[in-house]
Amino acid sequence: MDNYTAADLEIIEYAPQYHDDFRRLNHEWITRYFELEPADHVTLGDPQTHLLDPGGFILLARYQGAIVGSGALLHNPADGSWKLAKMAVTDQMQGRGIGYALCKAILDRARTMGVTRVELVSNHILLPALHVYRKLGFVEVPLGTVMYKRGNVRMAVDL
Repeated sequence: MDNYTAADLEIIEYAPQYHDDFRRLNHEWITRYFELEPADHVTLGDPQTHLLDPGGFILLARYQGAIVGSGALLHNPADGSWKLAKMAVTDQMQGRGIGYALCKAILDRARTMGVTRVELVSNHILLPALHVYRKLGFVEVPLGTVMYKRGNVRMAVDL
């Protein structure tokens, strides 16, 4: 059961004024479990160039006026693939269904854009995140080559 009301939670579009929130949320979860890698600094330092300009988008979860979650859909024009990335919910708000709501909103929007498959890379120690992904239909697929040292599981969902 969700532990928030619709009046308290909004899923909103990323805008430049939320850049610090986006970076903070991702720094928070990455440094809690792993360490920031060069690719993190690049992507989080300039989401416009690395996430938005290639055709992707970022959504944010705003709870009672505060930005508490983020998620992105990345497009790779070279091979046409789409990846769910930069999913984060601040520690004190985890376990309330916010990550699920955010991820569902990203997948719903991907469907409206005509995206047919979304992949993600995660880590087996992130059990709550993996649970959310499975609940939304993601299944494990072969890992292949990954950009981040922390990535040890790849999942995909056909939309």
